[in-house]
Amino acid sequence: MHALLKVSDIFDAIGRRIGQIGAWMILPMILIIVYDVVTRKFVVVQQFVQNSALNDFLSPTKLQEAEWHLHAIIFLLAYGLAYLNGTHVRVDLWRETRSPRTKAWIEVAALLVLGIPYVCVLFWASYNLAYTSFLQGEGSAAMTGIPHRWVIKSFVPLGAAVLLMALTATLIRLGLFLGGSAAIREAAGSRLGMLGIHTEAEDRRAEA
Repeated sequence: MHALLKVSDIFDAIGRRIGQIGAWMILPMILIIVYDVVTRKFVVVQQFVQNSALNDFLSPTKLQEAEWHLHAIIFLLAYGLAYLNGTHVRVDLWRETRSPRTKAWIEVAALLVLGIPYVCVLFWASYNLAYTSFLQGEGSAAMTGIPHRWVIKSFVPLGAAVLLMALTATLIRLGLFLGGSAAIREAAGSRLGMLGIHTEAEDRRAEA
């Protein structure tokens, strides 16, 4: 059981690290947006770029496409992290008042019936979409747009894979919380913030 807990920790760490990498993508997105806005306001700068070799890299079409590409990357890579942190949307009007074990059973049922099957279908469909795009050499519909459209499409199955790891890590921890020894239950419960369980160590830190 300790080995299963370790596996869940590995999946958790991968999901968090990839989510953090995705979060950093907001910086280049902000820079691109600021540059795009500034060059649109100052026509002289825009004309200079358009009449130079820089236009191959900084054309308005490429900038606009780069903005939504980066926006997609940010939330696709954040899927797993959002679930692990419990920051995704939940409807907890009934569930919130239930005991930790009842919450755990509800989460297990939701993962097995809805969450994991849906993400598996999403991964398979998006993988085929990205692979087809790669084989076709798909690019932007605009002549001056970003080529290699398969790159951005590849982030959909990547995001699905990260989310699947997060769901699997949670399912393992839920199983250990429901059926493990007292020590395992405490260790697994401390990793399941969605259950609202606080260990004695956490309570002491909160009091301090």
